[in-house]
Amino acid sequence: MVAQIRTPPLRLLRAFCVAARHSSFKDAAERLSLTPSAVSHQVKELEEQLGVSLFQRRTRSVVLTPVGRQLLDDLEPALGALSTAIERTRNTSGARRQLTVVMPPFFASELFAPRLPDFHARHPGIDIQVDTHDPRPGQHSGFTDVSIVLAGTPPADGDIEAVRLLPLRLVAAASPKVASSMAGKLNARAFDGQTLIMHRSFRSDVWDLWLNQVGLDLRRIRNVVEFDNMVAVTRAAERDGGIALVPAIVCQPWFERGALVHIEGLDLQGDEAYYLVARRGDFERSEVRALVAWSIEQFQVPA
Repeated sequence: MVAQIRTPPLRLLRAFCVAARHSSFKDAAERLSLTPSAVSHQVKELEEQLGVSLFQRRTRSVVLTPVGRQLLDDLEPALGALSTAIERTRNTSGARRQLTVVMPPFFASELFAPRLPDFHARHPGIDIQVDTHDPRPGQHSGFTDVSIVLAGTPPADGDIEAVRLLPLRLVAAASPKVASSMAGKLNARAFDGQTLIMHRSFRSDVWDLWLNQVGLDLRRIRNVVEFDNMVAVTRAAERDGGIALVPAIVCQPWFERGALVHIEGLDLQGDEAYYLVARRGDFERSEVRALVAWSIEQFQVPA
């Protein structure tokens, strides 16, 4: 009687492929939204099921054995074909398709969500699940179809494609009441006796660059308030809390309805931009292509 070979679960095969491509359980864990220990356990489980050693474990990396190299070469085309087959079946069956997108909270509430009815009018068969947290700069989760990230340069990863959407231009903003008290002061003296409202997640060099550009002496201001999210920053500024440094394009709806006033002459054009990021293979999926094309139309600003 011939023993029946049990095919390992797809999760184990995928963990192996990602770890093999990056020669690191830690890097694989970041892309799969797992812990390095979980990736290590999944690879170990796969090795036990196959009865072979796939990696040589080293202190800070893992190296494929000859057997592991052969398995990777054989698996990658097979997993690609599997994804293509599933996508083709979805398209022909008329089944609803779902996209998971992660993006910063303020980008989601002020730019993405107000435009979603237009996307659904064009693509009624695509459902979208939005996770609103700040992705790590340049990082794309392995369990997310698409990420919108803020980064200085496109992610340097051969498995990832990135589309530049819009630059980060920071502007000073305040409520109409606070702004009126600054009339005619389009320089650092505008901050005399005022409260400066800051977003903690901005890079420290961004703050340093802006402070130097404006020529602001922090000893002349009344207080500094830091928040860990942009919603709190803008709410505090809206309610006469002080002067905030905010992304111009994301806060445009607040300017248009008069909740905030853009204080001209205190802008900062940095090197960061919002990028739409996805795995190279996912860019071939029709629903991802639809979201990419729509996002370019809605958000892309020429460099």
